[in-house]
Amino acid sequence: MTTVLLAGCGAIGTQLGIQLQQAGYRVIGLRRSAVALPFPLLQADFTAPLDPALFNEPIHYVVHTATPGERSDAGYEKAYPGSVRNLLAALSGHPLRRFFFVSSTAVYAQDDGSWVDETSPTEPLEFNGVRMVEAERLLQESGVPATSVRFGGIYGPGRNWLVNRVKKGCSVQSQPPKYTNRIHQDDCVGVLQFLLEKNASGVALENCYVAVDDDPASEEIVCSWLAQQLGAPAPVLEIAAVDAPQNKRCRNRRLRALGYVFRYPDFRSGYGARLA
Repeated sequence: MTTVLLAGCGAIGTQLGIQLQQAGYRVIGLRRSAVALPFPLLQADFTAPLDPALFNEPIHYVVHTATPGERSDAGYEKAYPGSVRNLLAALSGHPLRRFFFVSSTAVYAQDDGSWVDETSPTEPLEFNGVRMVEAERLLQESGVPATSVRFGGIYGPGRNWLVNRVKKGCSVQSQPPKYTNRIHQDDCVGVLQFLLEKNASGVALENCYVAVDDDPASEEIVCSWLAQQLGAPAPVLEIAAVDAPQNKRCRNRRLRALGYVFRYPDFRSGYGARLA
């Protein structure tokens, strides 16, 4: 039986584990704290060196969905390159078919509203993006087959930051437009399962995929629509300097070309389902 190690069992990892188990995979979770899961759990802190004896059966796939314990450079170093390094060392000798690493569009520093994809330069200025790139490169240089999945802003159950912001009344940059890139939590899980099953069926994967929905809409469009749906005050529109940051617009063409079909292809379908 093909065994998948889920390094990190938060909302995405747990949902993915349930779906993979239903699809016939053997699933093992790995996380620091004990929690009731519908699949076996190994309790260990993989931001620290791991005892290889912890893994007493062959591991075929790793899906790394860990998040940092604190928002600092040290926290991100431990959670991303540090934990990847520890897992690779502990799983040396295992028949790893692919290591999937959940990365982020924070690897892109572009903030002029330009389009980016998997071929765009990754030269982040902030520590979170720098550590993500470091982990991605560590995997690509490891000799283990690896794929990084660069998620945009994740929304869905329990992720209510934007909805709460709009409910309270908010200000948004109207001109120049400030673009947003997002993906629903269900599609995060769907993308990871899709890529793993593609690889298991013999399809050659790229070393990275941008995973965002089809619509990198501006902050003004998203918040104005949400305010209408919520009966909240319309956002206050602000005019910024002509050279104000506009973020970037992320393309998902590579993922689409492989055959992935989004459950929520834009913010209206995703937030609409949640608000309903």
